[in-house]
Amino acid sequence: MPVASLILPYTAPEKSRKKAFTRDMEFTAILCLGETRRKKRGIVGSSPERISFISKLHYPLWAVPWNNGCLIVDGLQIIFSTLAYTTLPDMELFFKDIERGQTFREQFRNALDKHAQTFTGFSETVSIPMNAIVVDKVLLSDISGYVEETVAQKADVTGNITLISPKLDENAAGESANKVFGLYERVQSDVKGLELAAHVLNEMTQFHEKKILREVELTNETFKEEIKKVEPIVEKKIAFLLKERDAKIEKMNKTTKAELNGKLRAKEKRQRELERLELNRTEYKRRLDVRRDRHDKIGIVRWEHSLRTCENKIFEVKERIHDLSRYIEKMQKQNQEDVDKLKYGYQTLIDRERNKIADIEASLESVTKAKENEKEKLQLMTKRIIILIEQLAEQKRLQAVGIKSLAIPWKSDQFTLIGVPFYIVGYKTEDRFRYRVYPPLRVMSSQGIVKKIEKTLLSFRLTSRIKLLLQPRSKALNKMFNIFLEEKMKTDKTLEENLRGLATSNDLLTSEDFRKVLTNGLEELKSEGWIKQEESVSLLETFP
Repeated sequence: MPVASLILPYTAPEKSRKKAFTRDMEFTAILCLGETRRKKRGIVGSSPERISFISKLHYPLWAVPWNNGCLIVDGLQIIFSTLAYTTLPDMELFFKDIERGQTFREQFRNALDKHAQTFTGFSETVSIPMNAIVVDKVLLSDISGYVEETVAQKADVTGNITLISPKLDENAAGESANKVFGLYERVQSDVKGLELAAHVLNEMTQFHEKKILREVELTNETFKEEIKKVEPIVEKKIAFLLKERDAKIEKMNKTTKAELNGKLRAKEKRQRELERLELNRTEYKRRLDVRRDRHDKIGIVRWEHSLRTCENKIFEVKERIHDLSRYIEKMQKQNQEDVDKLKYGYQTLIDRERNKIADIEASLESVTKAKENEKEKLQLMTKRIIILIEQLAEQKRLQAVGIKSLAIPWKSDQFTLIGVPFYIVGYKTEDRFRYRVYPPLRVMSSQGIVKKIEKTLLSFRLTSRIKLLLQPRSKALNKMFNIFLEEKMKTDKTLEENLRGLATSNDLLTSEDFRKVLTNGLEELKSEGWIKQEESVSLLETFP
């Protein structure tokens, strides 16, 4: 016995329809459709069809509670579907490689290199068969709306309820649903595994980052201690070199100065001599001019000779002063060059001493930079892998959402057997049976449609008029009945025989109130303008 049951109504009125669509009208409309689709003339050598039965059956669907909703399971196990499952990369190997790298950073880097491409995609996609689980989103949506509408309107389905015996009982339906539950849990487990992988990788990277920072601190301390030891020695050596250099420069300057002083005194002496000679020359010129004015030939000769002699000495003295000046300048220049050379030599020695500290500082900077680069590389490699892991996790979350969406949002605390009504018409000839299935329908507003077609109503065939009145409730439900059920009956003889037997035993044409139902239904349809008088008479004569 099912824990609970829900029988859905066959027809649902359009919102604008005010008049009720009775059970008699429903049956009569189906009878009209069935009769119009009966083959009146058979193919050459065959007899025409006759309607063997018209029966209203209910297709069994199980609603299995899950996650504030219900999974829908095909009770006849006609619907077959699969769900895709994507297999994760080798997570166990990843965890082992990462954990091995905890002690040695080189092993950790190798693990990151090894798994740089591990999470670029899933290893494979597997199709998992879902026995009788309804996974078609459109069909699920239509079933959900159908159920919600029935529950909300508290539709009271009366009359004979003929439910097709489910091939899957409650336990079998639960087992089918368990496949979905298991797949959902498996996908959720995959998400947690990927999240754990990202967490472990991030934690391990942070662990090594802290180790690197500690190594940098220890390196700084070591190098600072070394600098602390070397710095006083270097400063002492530099002070000694500066003192030695300054002493040598002072000695060089003193020697040069002593030599220059002699030359400067000689130059000053020559300059004084030059001044005296220039005074003499002026005096000699004056006296020469006096003798010339007196026309003293002897005096002129004497002072001309004295003047020439004086000018020759002036020239000699000037040459000597010039030579002394060049020598003094050369000595000064040479001394400066010697001093500069000495300074350069000592500066090289001083720089060499200072480089002892600079080299230690450079080594410290180099080691620190290498550690920083190592840390940044670990961060970059980890970030890339985590991005790939998160992408896979997001795909898995979407898969979980997809699986979760298989449950219609109808809350139920127990297994419920849903009866989806449909009519089945059996046509028989001498040698074969043919079936026509009519899934649930929506009843249109008679006033609106008749108003549109009342001028041309007589030109419409009966089938066309009934199709205007009764329109498919759901394309997905039509597909389920017209394709799945009808096609399955052609290939599954056991199902075909069971349905034929069930329909024959519940044939509405042989019910006690058949004539009354047909008469009432024809009158009601005729009053709304869907059936002509002559058609009503013809149907009553066909089904006496």
